[in-house]
Formats: sequence, C-alpha cells, structure tokens
Amino acid sequence: MRINCLFFAIFGGIAMVILSVFFSEKPEEPDLDGLYRITICKVIEHEAINAVADGIQDELREDPNFEFEINTCQGNHGVASQAVSKAANDGTEILVTIGTTPTQAAFKLAKDGKLMLVFSSVTNPEDISSSFASSNTTGVSNFVPLKPQIELFRRIQPNLKKLGVIYNSSESNSVAIVNALQPVLREMDITLVTRCIQKSSDLPQAVNSIVSEVDAIFVSNDNMVLAGIPLVIKICNRHSIPVYVSDTDQVEKGCLAALGPNQFDIGRQTGAMIRKIKNGTDINDIKIEYPKTNELFINLEAAKSVGIDIPDDLINGANKVFGGDRKK
Repeated sequence: MRINCLFFAIFGGIAMVILSVFFSEKPEEPDLDGLYRITICKVIEHEAINAVADGIQDELREDPNFEFEINTCQGNHGVASQAVSKAANDGTEILVTIGTTPTQAAFKLAKDGKLMLVFSSVTNPEDISSSFASSNTTGVSNFVPLKPQIELFRRIQPNLKKLGVIYNSSESNSVAIVNALQPVLREMDITLVTRCIQKSSDLPQAVNSIVSEVDAIFVSNDNMVLAGIPLVIKICNRHSIPVYVSDTDQVEKGCLAALGPNQFDIGRQTGAMIRKIKNGTDINDIKIEYPKTNELFINLEAAKSVGIDIPDDLINGANKVFGGDRKK
C-alpha cells in the first residue's frame, strides 16, 4: 500500500509538471517569421559609402521580408570588431561590410562559420585574404584599373609630371593603391609624390605641404581623405592645382574629373548577390565581382578655376558634365 501511494505521488507530480509546461502562460515573443535580417556595417560616413548602402537597399526594396540594421565603425578597427561580433550574436542572416576595415574584422568570423559575409566597395580584396574558398564570404570590389585613370589625367594635363597622392597609411587598400601606382607612373614618366596621414586632423598640413611640389592631386578610394575632400579642393584651388578622384560622386563637389564606377550601382550589384543567397545559392559558389562599368565625370567649373581647358572630345564623351555645357 505504501508503495502504491509512492507511485501515485510520483506519477501525479510528473503529470502536473507536464501540464504546467503546456498550459502555463508564456511571455510573448516578437514574430520574426519570414524576416531576413541584414546588418550593414559602413567603414565611415561619406557620400560614396552612403550611396553603396542606398544601392543595396534599393535593389532589395521590393522584397518586404528584408530587415536592415545599419551602423558605422568610423574607420576604427576596435569599433568594427565590436559591430561584427554583435551581428554574429544577434542572428543576422548576412553581414554586409562596406569598406576594407569592417571587412577585415568580419572575415575570420565568416571563415569560422559564425556568419555569412558579403562585402562591398573593397578596393583590394587581397587585403582581406589571398583565398576566399569555403570562407562563407563574397562581395563586390570597387577597384578601377589605374592606367586608364592616369591616361585620362595626362589627356587633360599633357604636361603632367608630378602627381601627388595623400592617403591614410592605416588603410591597407590605400597602401596597395600607392604601391600599384608606382610602376604605372614610372612607365609614363610621372613622378609620384606622397603624404601619409593617420587621422583626419593631419589632412590640412598634408595638403598644404604637398601642393607646391605637384602638378595635380589624385585621391583614390581612401575613405579618410574622401571624407575631407572639400578641404582638399579648397586648398588646391588656392594654388591652381586640380584634384582628380576615382569616386565619381566627388566631381560634383569640385573635383576636376573621375573615371570610376557608380557607387550606387555597386550597391545594387551587391544587393543582387544578397538576393541570390536568400534564394538558396550557396555563398561559396558566388565569385567576387568587380564594377561592370566605369563612368567619366567632368567638372568644367573646377577646370576653369585652376586654368585648365578640357579637350572637347572628353567633354562630349563624359557620362556627366558639371559646371557647364557639352560642346556642340
């Protein structure tokens, strides 16, 4: 009898636990069914980077299931590491990094299988890794071949002999560009003059110290210098030194010319990759892509301010002309 009582007591206790699991009130959880979470981590805030982010969202805007979170690491490796770690722990489906710094911070997490990584606007993917095989990583580079750009500058300035480049020595993509420029300029008998900066407050001194030594300034895809491009233009205009860029978005702001990709279109190209992954394509089967087209932007007012006449055929062949009209 004592055994039977013990049996029923144990059985009854188990039954009550089971019933409480099924019928007790549970706190309401947010309904995330169907949402595909994308975290976008930008290297810094400036027009080109923002245009890439806008292009990504525009490409995916017709699918209401995409949910975006956007943050900026301000070019800081520590902040970038915190941002990508948070994305990995928050259930982000895909981390999108715009620029080299956040991409470098995220790559190991992707390779270890903790997230899927799609980068965008990374000038030199080899700064991230020499191999992306089975790394859960793909993306779109914004690299533009250097020789056609220098040939453009020489067409505009036939007597171009000294080209100045200001760059952030902490941005590995910028260091790679400077190294790649040297043989191109040597072949064209142009001397490369450089100034390094490590923080934005170094920029005024760098520009002021280089303008007397060069015939033109070239700003490639260096995020810190691009963020301060109005200052670069202002100082260079005082010395009648033209400013060339790879980022076409900067020409309207006063740079003389650019031959490069449309950053918004790079974003859309990146968004198309994200859609493929969402629709079931293995990220490791998607190869890294490069800009599909390059565009020529010219600013005639900027040319006039530094005393340069741009050949008519370049003006007529440009994708966009600011500060004046095309030649008839």
